Amino acid sequence: MISHREIEKARDEVLDRAISYFAELPDVVGVWLGGSLPAGSSDAYSDIDLKVIAPPDEQARLVAARLEMGAHWGELLFNEWLDEAFHCIYHFRPFVKMDVFYLSTEIWQPSPWLRFPAKVFLDRTGAVRDVLERSATLPFPAPASHEVSRVLSKALAGIHEVVRRIRRGEALYAQALLGELRHNMIRLDDWIRGFAPSHPADLKLERRLTGDLEPALKASYVDLDAHALEAAAVRLSEVLVRQIRELHSAYSLARSLENDLSAAEVVRGRQVA
Repeated sequence: MISHREIEKARDEVLDRAISYFAELPDVVGVWLGGSLPAGSSDAYSDIDLKVIAPPDEQARLVAARLEMGAHWGELLFNEWLDEAFHCIYHFRPFVKMDVFYLSTEIWQPSPWLRFPAKVFLDRTGAVRDVLERSATLPFPAPASHEVSRVLSKALAGIHEVVRRIRRGEALYAQALLGELRHNMIRLDDWIRGFAPSHPADLKLERRLTGDLEPALKASYVDLDAHALEAAAVRLSEVLVRQIRELHSAYSLARSLENDLSAAEVVRGRQVA
């Protein structure tokens, strides 16, 4: 059994080695830690959220070499990455996870997402502290109506597809689709409430969910049974109806309220034979 103390000790060692590694690269201008660790809300399972800032050429080199760098910091087990992204997620023995974002000085700008607590380890030019300080009072912008409309369509499509898959006897697929539907409905509720986190802990779902969405989400974790899956979809559709009305009231959506309600009612009213 791996103890919490062992995990935390290994995490501290990985972080120390990574900071030393980047500090020895003369073209790296900044390294800082975000997330729950500097915020004081971490536990043994919290990951390391590290940001590395460099001029464009050095940033490109770091991104190109990112899959190999983790071996310098600990006993690397595996990486997670996307080819087009500028970050990498490293997993180390015994149970340590570290996200490293490789950022270019050309795009290093103030953002409301940078107003959370941070710990700066390297700041050769003062640019890191400058951007973090200018981010401290920035408000979270409201989403564009086009993005709200896109996610609403995804939620409606998701709830329709759950029913389709149930009718076709594809319970496993329907169960997987419920997960995507939950994610989209949480985003919609965030926008309805004007969710603006002030601390990394605010991002945890257990703290974000309110009202009718929380019990509906909890009730949607059901067995691979067609009747149970459909009951979960129906209950979620009841919440989606409320979301549709509130979204159309709060945002200027270039779409029909009547059509959106009808699309949700197909599931809520169990209209599909």
